[in-house]
Amino acid sequence: MFFKIGPKQTEVPVAALVPNFITTLSLCSGLASIHFALVERWEASVSAIALAMIFDALDGRAARLLRVSSKFGAVLDSLSDFVSFGVAPAILLHQWLLKPAVTPFELAAVMVFALCSGLRLARFTANVQVSKPTTPSASNYFSGMPTPAAAATVLIPAMYKLSNISTWQIPQWAIVALSIFIGLMMVSTVPTFAFKKLTINRRLVVPVMILLGLMVVSLITHFWLTLAVLATLNLCLTPFSWYMRRKARAEETLRIANPAA
Repeated sequence: MFFKIGPKQTEVPVAALVPNFITTLSLCSGLASIHFALVERWEASVSAIALAMIFDALDGRAARLLRVSSKFGAVLDSLSDFVSFGVAPAILLHQWLLKPAVTPFELAAVMVFALCSGLRLARFTANVQVSKPTTPSASNYFSGMPTPAAAATVLIPAMYKLSNISTWQIPQWAIVALSIFIGLMMVSTVPTFAFKKLTINRRLVVPVMILLGLMVVSLITHFWLTLAVLATLNLCLTPFSWYMRRKARAEETLRIANPAA
């Protein structure tokens, strides 16, 4: 049974606050990213967003492990995500990738990304207390693109630039198009994979472990390029996740209609 922190409690176990502490670290990382972007320390700014993603992944796991929950924690998590994965990437785009001259259209693209991030998180926070029955397959997908994944995807040009693999410059129109597309993906209902809930065939365990080892080597040798490739692959999986979700939904509908089959 989860321990719920009420507003009138005078004493709260320290363990119950651990998820909120981790969420606060994620928020601080997002604020640090904004600071580094304003002083033109681009690599530090992107690194701070990556650090915020790590803390964001840990706070939910800590809450489940310690079996604690609170409305305050849910709201704090959404505010942290908005700063770290909505505002910080938008400022980084504005201050670096779309310089030296930011046109009104480019400014609109940055605002669309940040606005859609806020709208997605507001929708999530409003629905967090609503208990909706979900099918087993539905739990394997997010509705739309989560804000951490959106931040990683919209920063693909930044990570490519930090990799110094080539002197070729990504056109600004492509960055604008990517920002608008990812923003719309966040507020859409297009299913995207929730990898932590996916299962794999037992026979594929060893090949996956080998791939993970190769990925570690790649991260050590070409850190930013590897992250850019991983974010690109995640984006390319979107049509496949849509197809798989549609197929699973059709199978579930058929099973409900013919329970004896």
